[in-house]
Amino acid sequence: MSAPASSTAATPTTATRTVCVQVPDWPLLTALEAQRDHTLQTDRAAALLAVMDHHRVLTASASARALGVHAGMKKRSAQATCPNLVLVDRSEDAEAALFETVAAAVDTVAAGVEALRPGALLMPARGPARHAGSEEELAEALINAVADLTGFECTVGIADGPLAAILAARTGRIVRPGEAARYLAPHPIATLLEAPIGHSSRFLTTDVSLPETVDLLQRLGMHTLGDFAALPVRSVTDRFGPAVALLHLLANGQEPTAPVHIRLDQPIQVDRVLDPPLERVDQAAFVAKPMAEELQEQLRRHGAVCTRLTVIARADGGHETARTWRHDGALTTADIVDRVRWQCDGWIQTARLRTDIRTGALTHLQLLPEQVVPAGTHAPALWGQTGQKALRAHRAFTRAQSIAGEQAVLIPAPNATGRLLRDLSATIPWKSEAPAVPTGPWPGRPTAPLPATVFAETIPVQLTDADGADVVVTARGVLSADPTHLTSEQGLPPHLPGTAPVGLTGFSAPEILDQGWWRSADAASAHRGARMQVLLESGLALVLLSERGTWRIEALYD
Repeated sequence: MSAPASSTAATPTTATRTVCVQVPDWPLLTALEAQRDHTLQTDRAAALLAVMDHHRVLTASASARALGVHAGMKKRSAQATCPNLVLVDRSEDAEAALFETVAAAVDTVAAGVEALRPGALLMPARGPARHAGSEEELAEALINAVADLTGFECTVGIADGPLAAILAARTGRIVRPGEAARYLAPHPIATLLEAPIGHSSRFLTTDVSLPETVDLLQRLGMHTLGDFAALPVRSVTDRFGPAVALLHLLANGQEPTAPVHIRLDQPIQVDRVLDPPLERVDQAAFVAKPMAEELQEQLRRHGAVCTRLTVIARADGGHETARTWRHDGALTTADIVDRVRWQCDGWIQTARLRTDIRTGALTHLQLLPEQVVPAGTHAPALWGQTGQKALRAHRAFTRAQSIAGEQAVLIPAPNATGRLLRDLSATIPWKSEAPAVPTGPWPGRPTAPLPATVFAETIPVQLTDADGADVVVTARGVLSADPTHLTSEQGLPPHLPGTAPVGLTGFSAPEILDQGWWRSADAASAHRGARMQVLLESGLALVLLSERGTWRIEALYD
C-alpha cells in the first residue's frame, strides 16, 4: 500500500469518506478453490486455468497469461494457444458464497460492511478509522484480517466517494480528503464501467447501457474522467439525462444524495424460525423463496421497493451474523432469493473454515429492508423492460455469428492504417477486440476536429483563382494561387445543388500526404497528394483532396 501524497490545495467535496476492500481476480480465485477441492491442487501460481463467461475467457491464471491466454479470447483460440489449459465456467453463486468468508473477516475489524459485488466490499471510513487509530492503520488491519482468516490477498482503497475508493483499491492507495476529483481526473473514461450505479452495470431508469454510454463519451472526445467532469452539470443533464448526470457526479469525486425514503406506518421485515435448523445449502432455496415473496407483498401494499437489504441469520449456538447488500435498482424476488442463498452458503463455509466461531446450524432468518423508496422510482419502461432492445440485439448478433461464422457480423472500429479520412475506420467481427490506435502525432495523420461526413466516393471539383485559372499544388507543397471559386460538374453536397461556381471566403494551407513513397508509383499502397480545408460563402466547410493534379471533395463539416 503506497503512502498517501500530501495535499496542497484541497477541493471541497460532499462525498462520504469510503473504504473499498477488493480481492483481485475473484472469479479466478473461486475457480482455483473449487479445483483444489476436487483435484487437491494447491499451487495457484502454476495452475493453467481460465474462467469462461459466455464462451469467452473472463480471466486466466498467471501461468496461462504467460502462454498467451488473455481475457476476451474465444474458447477454441484459448485451447489452441494452451492445449493443457483447464476451462471452467463462471459460477456467480460460488463466487458470492465464498466471498462471504472475506466479508466475515472484514467484520472482525469494522462494522457496516456492504457487499457491492462478489470480490468488492464498501463501508464508511470515519468510524472504523477512528477506532483503528488512522486510515493507514485501518487499511493494514483489514489486509491482515483477510489474509489471516481466509488466506486471500486483498487491496484496500480509501477516498471520498465510492468511485474514487474503488479505483484507489486497485493500487492500495489512500486519497486525501478533498483530493478525489484530482485523483480521478487522469483515469481513462472507461473506468466508469466500474461505477457502482446498478446491477450488471446497466442503468435501471433508461434504455442505455453503461458500456454504450462510455463508448459514446469516447466518440465525443472525452478520453479521461477529467474531460467528462469539466462539462457543465446542466449541459450533461439536459443532453444525456439523469443517468449520465449520475456518472458526471461520480467523475467529480462526489456521490448522489440518498434517495427519498418512505416514512412507513409500520416496519417491514420478514422473520422465519427454521425448524428443522438449516444445515445444507439446498435447504436455503426452499426457505428463501416464500420469505422473498412475503417481503415483496409487504412492499407492494406500501407502494415501495427495496434497494438495500440486510439478511440476518442466527445459529443455535447464539451467534448472529448480518450482511447488507447494496443494490441501486429495485430488488426483485429472484434477487432476494439469490442473496439469501448466497449468504447461507457463505455462512456454512465460514463455519467450516473458522474454528474460532462455533456457529452451529441456522435456526432463524430475518430479511430487513434498509432502504425503501417509492415504487415509481424504479418502474420499468413504458414499452417493455429496461434495456430490452439492446439485449435482443445482442442475442441476435451472437446467434448470427455462431451460425454463419465470426465474419458474419461486423461492427465499425477506429483504424490507423492510412492517411485518408476513409481509412480512419474499419470493420471488425462482433465482440472482438478493437485494434490499438496510436495516440501520438505522425506525418499525414488527419488533425482534430475531424469532419462529420466522409464520402465513400469523392466528388471531383475544380478550384480557380480570381482570373479563372486552375489552382494546383506545386511540387514544393504550396498553392499556385489563392483560390476564389469552386466548381463541380456533378453538383455539390447537400444545400449546394447545381454546377455554378461557388465563392470561397477562406482556405487553409495544403497538407502534403506522402504514403509509401519508397514503393513503385503504380503500387496500390503508394499515395501522394495534398489535403486542404476551404470555407464556402454559405458557411459550409469542406475537406478537399488533391490527387494527380485534380481536386476532389473528401469530407464536409456539419
